[in-house]
Amino acid sequence: MMAEKSYVFNDTETTGLNTWFSQIIQIGSVLTDNEFNVEEELNLNSKVLPWVVPTKGAYETHKQTKNLNEGMSHFDMMHFLKNKWLGWGKTKELVHVTYNGMKFDEELFRRQFYWNLIDPYLTTNVNGSSRVDLMVIIFLIANFFSDKVKIPTDDEGNLRYKLEMVAEANGISSLNAHDAVVDSYLMINLVRLINEKIPQLWESAVKTATKKDFITSINKEPFSMLAEIVKGQAFNYPVFPCAQNSKKSNEVLLADLYFDPKELFEMSYSELKGQIGKSGAFKKIAINKTQPIVNVNLIDNPDKFLDLSLEVLADRAQMINENQEFKQKLSQILEDDDKTWPEKNIVEQKIYDGFSSNADKLWMERFEISNWDEKVKLIDGFEDERYRELASRIVCYEKPEFASDEMLENYNNLVRSRLFTKGPWNTPGETLDQATLKVEAAIRETDDQEKKEIYKQLLNHYKIKTAQFSQS
Repeated sequence: MMAEKSYVFNDTETTGLNTWFSQIIQIGSVLTDNEFNVEEELNLNSKVLPWVVPTKGAYETHKQTKNLNEGMSHFDMMHFLKNKWLGWGKTKELVHVTYNGMKFDEELFRRQFYWNLIDPYLTTNVNGSSRVDLMVIIFLIANFFSDKVKIPTDDEGNLRYKLEMVAEANGISSLNAHDAVVDSYLMINLVRLINEKIPQLWESAVKTATKKDFITSINKEPFSMLAEIVKGQAFNYPVFPCAQNSKKSNEVLLADLYFDPKELFEMSYSELKGQIGKSGAFKKIAINKTQPIVNVNLIDNPDKFLDLSLEVLADRAQMINENQEFKQKLSQILEDDDKTWPEKNIVEQKIYDGFSSNADKLWMERFEISNWDEKVKLIDGFEDERYRELASRIVCYEKPEFASDEMLENYNNLVRSRLFTKGPWNTPGETLDQATLKVEAAIRETDDQEKKEIYKQLLNHYKIKTAQFSQS
C-alpha cells in the first residue's frame, strides 16, 4: 500500500495570520515519490489582492516584498495549483504533508480555493488523496521517540518545535527558512530522517491519514497513546475511543484510561458531561485532522511512559469497548451538546454553509475555461449566491473592463470597506490607515537596513492603495 503513494509537501507565505481573510502570496509545493525523491517543484507567487492589507509582522518574517505589487493574479495562482495537483493525482495516490497545516496552511488552501470557485476539499476528497500534519507527528516524537529524533529546548527546558528549530537540531540546515519552497524541503528532509529512525511512526501516520483508517486504528487493541505539548512540556495519556457524534461524524470522544471505567459507568448523564474537557476523563478530537495518537504497540518500551501496567490499561480499554450502553450514553451527550453557530453574513465565512451542487460544480468548470466576456454572462447562472458574489469579485479585480457599472460599484464599496474599516477581515491586524501609521513609526525607529527596506516597500504599497481607493 505504501509503495503506491506519493507525497506533496506544501507550505505557504501569507499577508497575515487570519486564516479566514489573509491571502496566500507564495506557495511551495514539492512532489516526491514514496522514497522522498523529488519529482517536481512548484514555486508560485501571487500579487496582493486589492482589498487585503498586508501586515507588518508577516513581512518581517517572510520578507516576500516582491509580491506586494507584482506576480500572478490570485485567481491564476490557485487555478494553476489546482490543475497541478489534479494532474499529479491522476496516476498517484497523493499524501499532502504540511507543518501546522491543519490549523493554518490547509485552512488557507481550502478557503482560497473556495474564493476562486474551486473545490475546497482538493486534498481530502479527490482520487484517494489524504493529509498529514508533520507538526503533530513531532508531538509524538517529543513524547515517545526523542532518543531517535531530537526536539530542541530553550534555556528554561521548554520544548521548541518550530520547523526550522527541529530541522537545525537534527543537522538539517534551515538557511532561508520562511520561504515556502525552502520550508517544503525542510519538511522533506525531516520526514526522510523520521522514516529512517522511526519507520513505524511514519508508516502509522500515513496509514491513518484518512478518517476511515484512523477510526480503524484507534479501535485496535490494546489501546493508543495520545501525546500533547502544553506550555513547552510533553504530556501523554493512554486512550480508547468511546463515542462518536452521529450528527457530526468527525467528532470522536476518547476515554483516558487512567480513569477507572467502573467509576465512570456509575456516573449520571450530567456527571459524564462534566468529565469532557482538559482535566476530565474524556478528550474530544476531530478525526478529519491529523491527531497525535499512536498505538501503544508501536512504542519501544511503553512501560516507561505509563503510570499503570499495560495489562491493567488494556483491560480497561476492553471494558469500555464492551459496554455498549455506556458508549451510547456518551454519544447522546455529544449529540445533545451540538452547538448552533451564529449565521455568517460575509461570503468568505460561508465556506462551510453547504457543499456546491453538481450543477454549480459544472458551472465553475465552465467559468474557468471561458473568455472574460463570457465569464460575466455566466455569473447569474450559479445556483448558489456565494458563487455569484465570488465570481463577480473575480471579474472586477481581474478584468474590470468587462464588469458592469453596478458590479464595479459593489466591488469598490467592498474594497473600501475592507481597507478602511475594522472588521473580522483585519482581526488581528489594522486598517490601511492604522497600518500606514504603524509602518511609518517603524521606519523612524529601526536601524536595521533590511527591515527598513521592507517597511518602505510596505508603505509604498499602502500609499498606492490609499490613493486608488480612498474617498477623501
